[in-house]
Amino acid sequence: MNVSARVRYAVRLMADIARNGCKGEAVPLKAVAARQGLSRVYLSQLTIPLKNAALLRSIWGNKGGFLLGRPASEVRVLDIVEAVDGPICVIDCAVDPNYCNRSSRCEAIGMWRMLNEGILRILASQTLEDLIAGRTGSATLEEVFHARCEERDHEKKDPHCG
Repeated sequence: MNVSARVRYAVRLMADIARNGCKGEAVPLKAVAARQGLSRVYLSQLTIPLKNAALLRSIWGNKGGFLLGRPASEVRVLDIVEAVDGPICVIDCAVDPNYCNRSSRCEAIGMWRMLNEGILRILASQTLEDLIAGRTGSATLEEVFHARCEERDHEKKDPHCG
């Protein structure tokens, strides 16, 4: 399993804008491309689904560029992934039992569902704020997951938190 270049670049784009979009000033795509070493044309293609998902806002004009559509603390990595690549699905039968006629008797279906759910939980537990603050990788998965779920429990019920 691989994470697509679209996803990797979209996360880098969004993290760059979160880090550099200070005081409501738009971040030019040209500057993001230069800092990230990525094609401006390719990044501009990624902005379309990110804007459609309300994760980015564009500002036109001389001081134009992009701003986050909501605070970095509210943009989950899962939101970015699903905006550019669609729903997470490691294997079709993990999310749609009708996909395969063997689902009811498949020895591995539980494992595939756990894997899919685990990926969803990890991506849902990380925000842009976490990424730019370097709050990833230092804690165990369980610590990150439980801390994020407890934090969201009092705000609103997150379907990926169990």
